[in-house]
Amino acid sequence: MRPARAGAVLLAALAVLSAGGCSSQNTKKPAEELLNERMASVLLHDGRWLDAERAYRDCAKTDPKNPNVNDGLGVALFYQGKVKESIEWFDKAVKYGPEMALYRIHRGMARTQAGDYKAAEEDFQAASASATPDDQLDLSLQRGRLKQLEGDSRGSEAYYNDALSRDPRNFTGLLGRGISRESQGHMDLAAQDYLEAVKVQPKNPDGNLRLGLALVALDRQNLGRRYLERTVELDPSGDAGSRARVALDSLGPEARKK
Repeated sequence: MRPARAGAVLLAALAVLSAGGCSSQNTKKPAEELLNERMASVLLHDGRWLDAERAYRDCAKTDPKNPNVNDGLGVALFYQGKVKESIEWFDKAVKYGPEMALYRIHRGMARTQAGDYKAAEEDFQAASASATPDDQLDLSLQRGRLKQLEGDSRGSEAYYNDALSRDPRNFTGLLGRGISRESQGHMDLAAQDYLEAVKVQPKNPDGNLRLGLALVALDRQNLGRRYLERTVELDPSGDAGSRARVALDSLGPEARKK
C-alpha cells in the first residue's frame, strides 16, 4: 500500500512523535526505554514501516499503556497493509489517550480503509471537537477521502477545499480535489489541480498519470503524452506505469518516444 493512496500522509503526526518521543512520562523512564521509543519514532518518520513495527513492539512490552506507542505501532502496521491489526492498536491508543484527536483520526483512517465508513465518520466527528490546527488538516484530508469513497464528490471537494485553505501546496489535497472535480465533470479544474500537485511532487507517478489522462481528455494530446511517458519512466513496473502504457497505446504508436 502506498502512503499517498492511503490518504494522509500523517506528516504532522510523525513530526510530533519524532520531536517529542513516544513517552508521556519521559522524566520518569529509564534512559534505555526513552532511547528505544525515540528510535521507533525516527524509524516511523523515515517510512521504515517494518523496522518501526519491531521497535514499537519492543516499546509496548515495557510500556503497554502508552498511547503514543500504541498509535505509532498502529501507523506502522497500517502502512504495511495490516489494517485489521492496526485498528486493534489504535483502539488501545484511544483507550489510553481519549483526549488526543489524532488517535481517533488515525483509527478513522484505518476504518475507512477497512470499509467501515460509519465507524470512521464517528471517529472523525469525535476528533473534530478537540483537533489542533495540524490535526484539522489531517482530519479534512481523511474526511475528503471518506466522502470520495462514499460517492459524495461535492462533499469530498468541500473537505479538500478546507484542507487546501490550511496548506495550499498539500499534494494529497490537490490530487484528491482533482479527483472529486473530475467525478463531477469539471475536467479543466481537475487538470489544474493535478498540475499543481505535480509541481509539488514532480516525481510522483500518480500525479503525472492523472494529469496526463486529464490533458488527453481535454484534447491536449501532445502535452498529455509527455506526462504519460513520464509516468512510465517513474513507475515502469507499477500500476500507474501500466495504466499510462495502456493510455499511450490507445493514442497510437506516435504516442511513444521509442
